[in-house]
Amino acid sequence: MDEAEVPEPRSPYATFFLLALAGIAIVVVLVFFLGMTSQPQVLQESPNWTLVSCRDTTGILIPAINSGEVTAQFGRDGNITGFSGCNRYVAAFIKNNDRIRITYPLNTGYTCDDAGIMQQEADFYRNLAEAASVSTGPSELDIFDTKGATLLVFHRQ
Repeated sequence: MDEAEVPEPRSPYATFFLLALAGIAIVVVLVFFLGMTSQPQVLQESPNWTLVSCRDTTGILIPAINSGEVTAQFGRDGNITGFSGCNRYVAAFIKNNDRIRITYPLNTGYTCDDAGIMQQEADFYRNLAEAASVSTGPSELDIFDTKGATLLVFHRQ
């Protein structure tokens, strides 16, 4: 009788590669089937934004704990980068008029001692990934979910 073959454990790099490939596939689907394109020009009028308020897990929009420390820069390359209170992060985005789609951010993976900062950071990442539309004004940028509820509010730096 043949011994049962035991599969070799998957490398963490293989898992990361598969996740990156899935992210690229999602972007391709959004571009071709939903007609969305990377058009960050409106967001680039002032590429540096500071978080003012963030929706928590109960659905309440609360002021940022560490005002001025959570930032977002929308790059022409279709990436959002910034500092989320404890970590640096990057996420891809596609924008078409007021519609926006943002991937769940990748971050540096540090843990802060302040549990409130860590919770805000988790809420911030979740809200970015739930983004469906965006509104920009002279000094404010608001991100909304599919029902029109405010997820994040930023002010121009």
